[in-house]
Amino acid sequence: MRFSGSCAGARLFYAVLGLSTFGPAVAADMPFFAPPEQEYEPVELGTGWYLRGDIAAVRSPVLNIDGAVTANNFVNNWSAGVGFGYRYNSWLRTDLTADYQPLYSRSGAANVVTYCQVDSAGSSGGCSPYFQSRATSSVFLANAYIDLGTWSGLTPYVGAGLGVDVLYQKAQVQWFQGNLVPYAGTTWTDPATGTTYMGNLDRSYSNTYLKFAYAFMGGFAYDITDHWSVDIGYRYLNLGSISGKDVLGVAHTRKLDIQQVRVGFRYLID
Repeated sequence: MRFSGSCAGARLFYAVLGLSTFGPAVAADMPFFAPPEQEYEPVELGTGWYLRGDIAAVRSPVLNIDGAVTANNFVNNWSAGVGFGYRYNSWLRTDLTADYQPLYSRSGAANVVTYCQVDSAGSSGGCSPYFQSRATSSVFLANAYIDLGTWSGLTPYVGAGLGVDVLYQKAQVQWFQGNLVPYAGTTWTDPATGTTYMGNLDRSYSNTYLKFAYAFMGGFAYDITDHWSVDIGYRYLNLGSISGKDVLGVAHTRKLDIQQVRVGFRYLID
């Protein structure tokens, strides 16, 4: 009986001892090793996106193509464009821009007289042309800029761009005799050979060309608010070359070196 009681007491002792050792371990494991609660927030893909719009006063080269002789003034044209970009940090940003510029649009009688056969009797006279011609450029550029620091909201910058120029040309030249009768369709006979010819100096065409374009620019931006800034700058734009004929049919090619003084606004989206 004593032995049995001793065995029962021993079993009770070890059971209590086991609970006293196991219990704290479990109690210690759970609060100290359980992962902390986490709050999930939406991931922000990036800030710095902006929109832009620009207008420009333009100096284009002097052109003598299809009667479209342009003036050699500092400002003889205009341009307008839009774009969107991304500002990576305080000194680097990029954007994509699309600009439209009318190169020339001319119509009227040219002060040119050339010799032409007038009638079947072989008499000769002078003919003058009436022309209608225009050309436009749609320029698409990928640009990169380096902002050179900000002082009191004023940020100077330099940049460069590469892209394409979609050049559209359309021209029509009609020739008229001195009596304002169209020269096209008149006939004359060569008295030496007896051969009859039909007179026609008229011509017309309409073409679209894709050309490589590049630009260099510089200027400054001024922060109006946290989201709006005004951008004033200069841009040199090379659009390749343009080819055509003058009113007498002589071929001409001119480089399209464009100089622009630009004013625009940028809107920072976020």
